[in-house]
Amino acid sequence: MHRVRNLILTIIAVILFAFFLDKAPTLLNGYWQRILNLIAINAILALSLNLIYGITGMFSLGHAGFMAIGAYVSALLVLSPAQKNSMWILEDIYPWLLNVNAPFIVSLILAGLVAAFFGLLVALPVLRLGGDYLGIATLGFAEIIRILITNSARLTNGSLGLKGIPAYTTLFMSWGCLGIVLLCMVCMLRSNFGGVLRAVRDDEVAAKMMGINTFRVKVLAFTLGCFGGGLGGALMGNLITTIDPRMFMITQTYNILMIIVVGGLGSVTGSIIGSVLVTTMLEWLRFVENPITIGSINIPGIPGMRMVIFSLLLIMVIIFRREGIMGMREFSWDVFFPKSKAKSKESREKSETVLELQDVKLRFGGLSAIDNLTFTIKRGQIIGLIGPNGAGKTSAFNVISGFYKPTSGTIKFLGKSIGGLGPDEVCKAGMSRTFQNIRLFGHETVLQNVMIGSRIRQKYQWWQTLAPFIFTDVIREDAAVKARALDLLAQLGLEEFADEKASSLPYGAQRRLEIARALATKPEFLLLDEPAAGMNPQESEELMKFIRRLRDEFTLTILLIEHDMKVVMNVCDYIQVLDQGVHIAQGTPDEIKANPRVIEAYLGAGAAAEGSVA
Repeated sequence: MHRVRNLILTIIAVILFAFFLDKAPTLLNGYWQRILNLIAINAILALSLNLIYGITGMFSLGHAGFMAIGAYVSALLVLSPAQKNSMWILEDIYPWLLNVNAPFIVSLILAGLVAAFFGLLVALPVLRLGGDYLGIATLGFAEIIRILITNSARLTNGSLGLKGIPAYTTLFMSWGCLGIVLLCMVCMLRSNFGGVLRAVRDDEVAAKMMGINTFRVKVLAFTLGCFGGGLGGALMGNLITTIDPRMFMITQTYNILMIIVVGGLGSVTGSIIGSVLVTTMLEWLRFVENPITIGSINIPGIPGMRMVIFSLLLIMVIIFRREGIMGMREFSWDVFFPKSKAKSKESREKSETVLELQDVKLRFGGLSAIDNLTFTIKRGQIIGLIGPNGAGKTSAFNVISGFYKPTSGTIKFLGKSIGGLGPDEVCKAGMSRTFQNIRLFGHETVLQNVMIGSRIRQKYQWWQTLAPFIFTDVIREDAAVKARALDLLAQLGLEEFADEKASSLPYGAQRRLEIARALATKPEFLLLDEPAAGMNPQESEELMKFIRRLRDEFTLTILLIEHDMKVVMNVCDYIQVLDQGVHIAQGTPDEIKANPRVIEAYLGAGAAAEGSVA
């Protein structure tokens, strides 16, 4: 019911604002109309960069370059042949470009698409490197674009720029474009795909284990953000009516970064608020650059002083409100109403052998982490993988789950070879895992963490999330995923934390949440990496019951690494033992307890006579 109420309130707010825009030409002078236009354009640019940086976690410094592409593409399309013919003085314009003309709406779309294309060209090679390379590469790209524009006189009129561009950017046009961008972005971020974007930002490794192709997601987010940069640049050019290469220097990108830092990284609402504040503040502070008289005191105008004052204000925001005005929060009509909590409660061909490793080796240069590892796991078993520190247990987990490619040997899962597949592909095949050091998406709620795990089993495509009112499969599938996530939380005793941030949970609850998120991928095989780490004896007792319940209730086969021998001996049906990367023993818990080679590996040769590990 509250969704209907919120929708009605939103529609009313949009109608009232549209009425205001209709009356603005009579209520406001040209200066303030221009400010309103700049607010909308800056909001589009901030939203697009926030999608890249704040929401998906990629640091980019090249937005000015994509703005330049959008501005020039749109201007070249809307300028008349007569204007082009008279404007190109240094060199003649290309003949094929002279008579090209298109409606403004078409020019906006093409400006965004061309910017997105160049964004894709940058993203494909650079995003494979990871880290801060993207920031360096995009900074260089923006400068390259500016230099190319300056030196491509026949195409762009070079350093003279373009003048007399038709002033097509009206209040309704700029705010209408912002409305469409805002609607598409909110719809996308409210879908489970939006959770995937934030998951990539929070923990890329954990996202891969949820079956997410993180490289593809980052390329997509970067390309969409570049589309917004091109769109904003096109609107800017048709508002100012004149553009030249000097407009698109690195300071343009810094201005947009200021907006999202002030508003809040990762917050759509923050981008809107930041645009309003930064745009109006920069205009209002212009008075400090003019001579000021206070009584008998005359203060001469100092050029550039407004940027000094604004920079000081920005520093204060960063010091006292580092997360920005909104942080990662979003505006909701629910803040004006009492909060109410909602309560809610594929077949595969079965084979006896689930996982089979045959002569698997893993080498890092001259170091052998795993040497000829061979064992088989049957369906429904709980298998322990043990060994002293440095035995190669985690390396084995990483090879099985796809984080490392085996140097040689074969790994078969459900009869199919998975050696060399990435972690997202292994997850899609039906395998999921947890980590020794808990890896949750800390900024997301408990419910969102579990829903992100279900994304690989959903059928809708990312572009459908931009218009869920047309592609209703998005709403239906997300509703089903939410219901199943709530059911998983109830089964694991976490339903009371559903709306809490994952990072705020106590340690034991975080362990269970990580397992719930893994279960959301609908696995047949679950790898647990030291689930008892950090637990006291009572918690370990509860964990043993919990692992057995997982196996029985979810029809799972489980492989676990664990140093707590009490847990291993009481919960495992069968145990595999490694020492210095070599498989030295296998058997039932009783057989392993009495195995001299295992005792020697743990306690030394002198202890083998005592006849027991634990």
